[in-house]
Amino acid sequence: MQLTVLGKYSPFPAPGGAGPGYWIESGVRAGDGGLIAGDGGSTGVLLDCGPGVLARFQEVVGPLRTIRWVILSHLHFDHTSDFHVLRYAAVPDGRCKDLPQHVTVYAPREPEREFSLLDYKEAVDARAIEEGRQLQLGGLTVSFFAGKHALPCYAVRIEGPDGVVAYSGDSRPSDSQVKAASRADLFLCEASAIERDAAIAAAGHLTARQAGEVARQAGVKKLLLTHLWPSYDEGQLLEECREVFPDAEIACERSTYRVR
Repeated sequence: MQLTVLGKYSPFPAPGGAGPGYWIESGVRAGDGGLIAGDGGSTGVLLDCGPGVLARFQEVVGPLRTIRWVILSHLHFDHTSDFHVLRYAAVPDGRCKDLPQHVTVYAPREPEREFSLLDYKEAVDARAIEEGRQLQLGGLTVSFFAGKHALPCYAVRIEGPDGVVAYSGDSRPSDSQVKAASRADLFLCEASAIERDAAIAAAGHLTARQAGEVARQAGVKKLLLTHLWPSYDEGQLLEECREVFPDAEIACERSTYRVR
């Protein structure tokens, strides 16, 4: 299994960057964006779809036809804006064979208005996620854990034949994050603030140090920090996190991380 970081910034991208978006595969990617099956078969899931993610996907992964399943941790626009463009790409009109044939998107049911906008003609089927629900998407098993954020938001645990990836979603510290990340091989966790700005993050986000604390409590093997405020010094974020969890890195856009 492997995770490709398409975008890591929020609430807006840095120059040349993209908003939250991560491509998780259960097989090994070939040069055209296809997958070579591993022991559990070939599966690709797009996790969040913020601004700039679709362009980055085509640059790094391959044609948009590869996208079959999308999971949106919550319905704030910095995590969903490019999904509304993907809806158009998934409408078949015969002009291009490199576009999706159909997309199924899993997202919180609330806010109701935002959820209703996900369904689109015959191209997109929107389905609600909730605490404790488990999905089987090809060779991947996906579970959801409710977080603490301004909107309903879920941490996501993805288990494959060769490892476990966990994603914090957006949330202030919670037991759900620890459960989602328990003994994960790779934990992708938001780090929205340095400690000096902890009060700004407190309503629904983690500082980099808090991300490290969640990783330590969960006993994860590797921590990747993401969801970064574009103006921060990433070295400072990493330093504060490593005070409590040394095996941490800043997520690198366009990079792929193998999970073993």
